[in-house]
Amino acid sequence: MKRVSAFYCIALAVLNLVMDSINARFTFFDIFFVILAGLPLLVNKKWLYQLFGGILSLMSLYVLLAVFLSHIRDVQQIQLQPLWTYGMGYVLGFITLCSGLMMAGLINSKIKKIAV
Repeated sequence: MKRVSAFYCIALAVLNLVMDSINARFTFFDIFFVILAGLPLLVNKKWLYQLFGGILSLMSLYVLLAVFLSHIRDVQQIQLQPLWTYGMGYVLGFITLCSGLMMAGLINSKIKKIAV
């Protein structure tokens, strides 16, 4: 499951690279993020997966907190955005949090192979 989480990080980095290329803001720093996201797969060490999983979990908690506070602020100012605006932030933050916790080894899924 750690590798699935690592591929999720690579997919997010590649998506960022593609969107920056479409919006004509492409920089070398974007390529650096793709390489950095693939580092756990290249090195394949447990401590590196745990480090990246912890960092990814903290970043996703920050995103969830920011979306929540933005939602509260908009409710107080009566400037409600459509539900999907906040929903995307919550879903992306939750998926990223689960991915980071799987990389760190805090969420384990036992997949039993059925022998035929």
